[in-house]
Amino acid sequence: MGDAHEFNLSPSSILATFSATTTSQDIPNPVRRLMKQCLLDFMGNTAFAAENADSTDAVRKGFLAFTGDPHGAITVIGESTTRPAGLAVLLNGTYGHSMDFDDTNFFGKLHPGVTVIPVALAVAEETQATGRDLIDSIAIGYEVACRVGGSLGEASYQRGFHPTPIGGLFGAVAAAGHLLKLDEKAIETAFGLAGSRASGSMQYMENGAWNKRLHPGFAAHDALMVTRLAQAGVTGAIQPLEGRSGVLQGYSPEPNVAKLTDNLGVYWVAAETAIKPFPNCRLTHSAIEAAIELHKRFGKIDDGVFEVRLDPTSYRLVGEDVPTKRTPRNIVDGQFSVYFQVAVGLLTGRSNWDSYALLGNPEVEHLTSKISVVSDDTKNVGQTVLSGRIGEVVENIEIEKPIGEPERPLGWDGVLEKYNGLAGPVLGVDRARSLADAIREMETLDDVAPLISMARKLS
Repeated sequence: MGDAHEFNLSPSSILATFSATTTSQDIPNPVRRLMKQCLLDFMGNTAFAAENADSTDAVRKGFLAFTGDPHGAITVIGESTTRPAGLAVLLNGTYGHSMDFDDTNFFGKLHPGVTVIPVALAVAEETQATGRDLIDSIAIGYEVACRVGGSLGEASYQRGFHPTPIGGLFGAVAAAGHLLKLDEKAIETAFGLAGSRASGSMQYMENGAWNKRLHPGFAAHDALMVTRLAQAGVTGAIQPLEGRSGVLQGYSPEPNVAKLTDNLGVYWVAAETAIKPFPNCRLTHSAIEAAIELHKRFGKIDDGVFEVRLDPTSYRLVGEDVPTKRTPRNIVDGQFSVYFQVAVGLLTGRSNWDSYALLGNPEVEHLTSKISVVSDDTKNVGQTVLSGRIGEVVENIEIEKPIGEPERPLGWDGVLEKYNGLAGPVLGVDRARSLADAIREMETLDDVAPLISMARKLS
């Protein structure tokens, strides 16, 4: 990327050049391996949600009513019917985020996979791309998405924006453009058009609405649309990210433009992507882990006094003492309530999709009334201290980084175990196993379309 800087290209132009010209040899092997784990994880999360998420039936009905002819050739994970590309990415992006079980990246402050992967899969299936090209495009898309999210920073939350569909939109454009072999000018044009589609309001947190689940689907759909528009010759705005009316200025009070391109192609921020062990907001995970550890030590804990210390960003998103977090009544509220998540961990020693059956449970609500949450500006994002008095015993557990972060990776075997539990009941054990095997060896495939078709549910 040195030549791009020498010619004083804009950051948006540099990202477009990176998206168009990065080759397999430019992507470090650890990043490639991680991207395959992220793809496997996405397949499992999406398949399970397509059949089990509480929002799925309404989402499917609404999207089908909107799109008209529902027949096409593109795979919807966990469904038997193929759809037009635009509808497929709407569904896959939404299903993939419906359980809040999808990958995260602390550098980007977002979930990169749920926008990038649906678009990459749709374009790869349509063009019969190689497995190597698919992994390349996913890695490039993650890198762009995370750099845009990192440039927005935590301050974008203060302005009420959800970084996942904003950064993810640009990452998905990068992935699609790379697979379609567009040159840097065409991808820059698509970025220019994407700037007018970037969106995502955090207002859903006021009532636990399903907007958040829809955000990646909307972004994936728009990424595919603007890439095709650019390919057809439609012109887009210059400097859509860093311009004076660009996304960074509009959506963050403290943007950091340098993060778009610093060490681009040398240091891969995509390598910081984490895979979740629990289906809830990542900012609750260290507290959950601490609660589960207390359960291991004491067995079922149904009383006591507890304090959770969180960094200020985590406190604002999951720890404020408001009714939707203290006594959540729906799954989205529960996913963003450290009170609920800690109480469930103390009582049951686990955190999974079935845990949401405990919403409104009297034992849970008794425990949440005994939990205080403190904003501590000495803590980093993801760092948590859980203190508890259980009878006469006082315990303090500090978690520096939650499980699944690069410092504490699940690894292929850990991701595979999670995937099998999610995909097996939907796709069938044998089909799920064959899909996982194909993903692990996908760089040997000359045509990735048969692999993608294995993610369909058998009729």
